[in-house]
Amino acid sequence: MKWLPKYGLLLGLFFIVHCSLAQRRVACIGDSVTKGYGLKDSTSSYPAQLQKLLGNGFMVGNFGHSGATLLNQGHNPYTKTKEYKEALAFVPDVIVIALGLNDTDPRNWPHYRNEFFANYSQLIADFRKVNPQVEVFICTMTPIFSGHSRFLSGTREWFDQIQELIPAIAKANGAMLIDNHSKLKSRFDLFDDYIHPTTSGATILAENVYAYLVPVQQDLSVSSTWGSHMVLQRHVPNRIFGKASALEQITLEFDGQKYATQADDLGDWEMVLPSRKAGGPYSITIVGKTSTIRLTDILFGDVYLASGQSNMAFQLQSMENAAYYVDNASKHATVRLFNNYNLVETNNVAWNRVTLDKVNKLDFFKGQWEVPSAANIKLFSAVAYVFAVELNTNLDVPIGIIQLAVGGSNTESWIPRKALEDDNLLASYIHTWRKSDFIQDFCRSRATKNLELTELKNQRHPYEPAYNYESGLEKWKNTQLAGVLWYQGESNAHNVEHHAYLFEKLVASWRDALQQDLPFYFVQLSSIDRPSWPSFRDSQRVLSNKLPKVYMAVSYDVGDVKDVHPHKKEIIGKRLANLVKQHAHKMKVQADAPSPISYSMKDGEITLVFNNCKALMLKEGDLIKDLQVVNAQGAIVPITKLVIDKNKIRFRIPNQQIRAVQYAYTPFSLGNLVSDTAIPVSTFNINIE
Repeated sequence: MKWLPKYGLLLGLFFIVHCSLAQRRVACIGDSVTKGYGLKDSTSSYPAQLQKLLGNGFMVGNFGHSGATLLNQGHNPYTKTKEYKEALAFVPDVIVIALGLNDTDPRNWPHYRNEFFANYSQLIADFRKVNPQVEVFICTMTPIFSGHSRFLSGTREWFDQIQELIPAIAKANGAMLIDNHSKLKSRFDLFDDYIHPTTSGATILAENVYAYLVPVQQDLSVSSTWGSHMVLQRHVPNRIFGKASALEQITLEFDGQKYATQADDLGDWEMVLPSRKAGGPYSITIVGKTSTIRLTDILFGDVYLASGQSNMAFQLQSMENAAYYVDNASKHATVRLFNNYNLVETNNVAWNRVTLDKVNKLDFFKGQWEVPSAANIKLFSAVAYVFAVELNTNLDVPIGIIQLAVGGSNTESWIPRKALEDDNLLASYIHTWRKSDFIQDFCRSRATKNLELTELKNQRHPYEPAYNYESGLEKWKNTQLAGVLWYQGESNAHNVEHHAYLFEKLVASWRDALQQDLPFYFVQLSSIDRPSWPSFRDSQRVLSNKLPKVYMAVSYDVGDVKDVHPHKKEIIGKRLANLVKQHAHKMKVQADAPSPISYSMKDGEITLVFNNCKALMLKEGDLIKDLQVVNAQGAIVPITKLVIDKNKIRFRIPNQQIRAVQYAYTPFSLGNLVSDTAIPVSTFNINIE
């Protein structure tokens, strides 16, 4: 409970009528972050800004000491500083303690970690001796980002260990916990030296601490991911959440039932709606103390997140056969769309300062749930909309499709920061991404142009590692989904091996963040005259075979030799839908691309056996296209004639030793081997031992 309600009506009236009461003393105890290290003057520190927020009824003291450790045997113990003595002499009514960052130093935590809990408890006891009624708040630590010099040498692990202890310390000592970390963990732009927040960061800290000290007063609201016309995932409970004033009573009516909860001290509220089968429409009425929110036309069905870069964002209006879908938009009223429109495109222009500021504040995506119309589907993802219509038609259930895509974005930008920073390889370059060869030169050069006018060292950008997760997916992490559609890789095709590493990280981190073992349905890169793409496509094939519940749709047969954005998106949307029909609904559809599973050689002939088909066939003629072997000297030898025997192919090999068999390995491939269900055989490279 916050201290203000505890002191009852008299103190509450102070805030309402500003009557004259004795100042309450608030002591801010901490290290350099509290002190205001690196800020232009003392008035920029978070305690100074907190004083302005609290007003004349309070006296806020800044008792931060740069470099201070909580540990009494640390290299610079807070209890041996003059600020500690001054804070005790201040006889505070409230203390706000923010310590621990310097305890991550190798001089401290490895040696004295077992003393941290007791030392923290003793510090609290010291202040209770001078004022037994003192209100105690202790803070989770503000972030230390991967650019910090000690990050990989121990600070990362020790930071996590200390952070895990702080809530337990608060509970054991009857203190209130202030979560400073969550407010700043995604604001990399506010930490020039990766540990000390700027003035704007100090403002966020002051506002956050203020919210714990003074009851929050705000309008009733529901999460931006909720709205009229939405689809909720069928057969599972769904969490609905929003904001209200502190401790406000909230009631909710749904399907003839009433539910009640109370907002917490920060005004956050949440309820769980019971599972429902596919159908609707339903309405939800949320009632607070003074206002009401009504959501209508809500359906239950299957919800999919469609994400990636420009080929996922590719608008339906530019797709071949778009007119058919536009003309028939009204026939698919139980398809529902949420288009997360980008604040700005990553075109080759310098962004203005207003845009740069919004990007830093993660204000990059905006949208709402909509019923399909001729106007809005034109701007929606072509692949995702065709997918949704196909499932809606074949399953006869509502389909919700969430578009969250950024043209040109790399895989790193979609992975949570914690997952990146916990990985030794990824943590070594994500803070210097604009100079790292791990990041494709297109991403680096385009970001440099977009950010030309910034004056910040760590200006944000949607190609920055973790950015699109923090500004986009983070908002959807409590949404129940049926699966993820993914079309991305063009901006990582310069480093095939690294992309494979990143893609595994992406899948695992999303499943962890959303707390759902979600299937991923992804699009293999298409054909284009770019030399790295064949090996990239083969790597994607290997990933789809390796990773559980990850399924691949082939697209090289509908590529464009010069255009990275091929227009034949309808067939890709349908292939993704067929993968869902096969794997999620066990329908009699063979949607997986055939891939070689074994080979044998005998008498100068090689036989390849393929999965995912009953039989193979050639499309367009009797000669195989884009099949080749690599001989012992590395020379490429084309193969044009073969024999098809159900799910096997046989062909004569040159009178020489071969090292590999490759198919569809031309960047723009004309490969014509398909399954009996018309699915192209995937690009592949098979080493011959």
